[in-house]
Amino acid sequence: MLLQQFYVESLGHYSYLIGADSEPVGFVVDPKRDVQDYLDAARQQSLQITHIFETHLHNDYVSGALELAAVTGARVHSGAGAESGFERVPIKEGDEFRFGELLVRVLETPGHTPEHVCYTMADTSRSDLPTVMLTGGDLLVSSVGRPDLLGKELGEQLAPKLYDSLHHKILTHEDYVAVLPTHGAGSSCGANISKTRTSTIGYERRTNPFLQQKTEDEFIRFVLAGQPAIPAYYNRMRPTNQQGPRVLGTLPEPRAMPPYEVEKAVANGAVVIDGRMPAAFGGAHIAGAYSIGLGPNFSTWVGSVVPTDRPIVLVLDHPSDVEEAVRQLVRIGYEQIEGYLAGGIEAWLAQGKSVVHVLQISVHELREALSRNGQAPHVLDVRAGSEWQAGHIDGALHIPGGDLPGRIGDVPWRENLAVICGSGYRSSVGTSILQQHEFHDVVNVIGGMTAWNRADYPTTKNGQGQE
Repeated sequence: MLLQQFYVESLGHYSYLIGADSEPVGFVVDPKRDVQDYLDAARQQSLQITHIFETHLHNDYVSGALELAAVTGARVHSGAGAESGFERVPIKEGDEFRFGELLVRVLETPGHTPEHVCYTMADTSRSDLPTVMLTGGDLLVSSVGRPDLLGKELGEQLAPKLYDSLHHKILTHEDYVAVLPTHGAGSSCGANISKTRTSTIGYERRTNPFLQQKTEDEFIRFVLAGQPAIPAYYNRMRPTNQQGPRVLGTLPEPRAMPPYEVEKAVANGAVVIDGRMPAAFGGAHIAGAYSIGLGPNFSTWVGSVVPTDRPIVLVLDHPSDVEEAVRQLVRIGYEQIEGYLAGGIEAWLAQGKSVVHVLQISVHELREALSRNGQAPHVLDVRAGSEWQAGHIDGALHIPGGDLPGRIGDVPWRENLAVICGSGYRSSVGTSILQQHEFHDVVNVIGGMTAWNRADYPTTKNGQGQE
């Protein structure tokens, strides 16, 4: 049996190519939108992809199922309750599929989403007993899929179903059965997901904190509490996947744009996403640009703060970064990528174009400034709620970064404003949003609360300070 896992760090997403030994056929489970990796891997193994299986309608990324189907001719299979607006094969409990010696069975497991299914797999050359389970968003490594992504009310209805699916469907399997989830560390589809990429039923049964809850009521309370904030773009993903995303064929190829073309595009309504790190952005950037450094958090923060209906121009350190930026953008549904600044910010400066700056200060400088009577800066903390509650600077205002575009009016200060997060990344996003709304006297605190705590500077908790 061939089993290859593919990992998208920026989404905390796993997908799988699985093939038989006895016949050159196989299938892909929960594919990402940029599908070339599956095609390359299948070609290397002389494997024909004949089926595409989805475990659920995804809330966190644009599915690549239709993209892969268009290239391979394979049909898309998903739970009967998905009610998709495109041609697919609806599947139900007990359905079976054979790929050479491999036997795949369907389990209906609502919980993470209403239409969720899991797949067990057996190597019939040895036994019909399942040895692998593709658990999608229901059972994760050290966690379970959250049931509240579609709203609090539906979450309360799905939580008991998740408990039932876990205890009466998934955990009825033998301890040795491998657990292959779709969501991993970095995904907001579950709380405290382990960085370990796979597990077993037995290990999760014994160590997963969600499975240690003694009663159904305890489980429901536990699973509905303490979940991470839902990124804003999640609201768009399920409808997009249910309707069927547009088939791209190939990744967009943004063109290299000289400074005058970028200037014209911005004048016509394009948004600039500056993918350099905060210090470089602070040194010089195009007025109105979003500071969202290209890395594991890029797609989440683009999806959280950047409008979807406007063309995008990228500013990056190197032209070689363009492909990675495009991949991350199309995975969350951003397709209007007009181009990138040729020559980077240096070319913009060489043409005499105007730039703006964000002063970067250390936590030591912030601490000293806060001690000045009458001249102390106002502190805006853009971390998540759980981070804020664990400890924050006394007197700080808390607005999570993803909420900031819609809560600009809640920031009472126009001057002398220091923005802080955990490291300096999210706060740089925040300073760029504030600058777009005419906040010019803002600084970014490099190192953030991590550095503040390491310096043993004072914090307060919970109800103290400004919320």
